[in-house]
Amino acid sequence: MSTSDGPTPGRRVALYRCRTPTNVLCPCGAVARRLRKLGIEYETLRVPYRRGDRPEIVELTRQSRVPVLVDGDEVIHDSKRILEYLEHAHGQGERLGR
Repeated sequence: MSTSDGPTPGRRVALYRCRTPTNVLCPCGAVARRLRKLGIEYETLRVPYRRGDRPEIVELTRQSRVPVLVDGDEVIHDSKRILEYLEHAHGQGERLGR
C-alpha cells in the first residue's frame, strides 16, 4: 500500500515496518490492520530485516525497532503504543481489540 496524505489535508501518515509479507504474523501487521480499519490513508515504508541497516528508524526514535508510525509531527514506536495512539487520535471511542 502506498498512499500519502492522511485524514487531514497535507498531513503525512507513514508506517515504517518490517519486510514480513503478511499482516498476520507480526506487530507491524496489527498496526497496518488498525490503520485500514480506521480508514486512514498512509504510506508503507519497509525497512531491512537487519537492525543495523535502519538509520532512518534510529534517527526518528533512537532505537532500531519497528513498527514506527509518523502522523504529522507525531512519531510513535512500539505497536501497543501506536494502537493506543490511533484509538485516541482517530478511533471515535471504539475499544481496542474490537
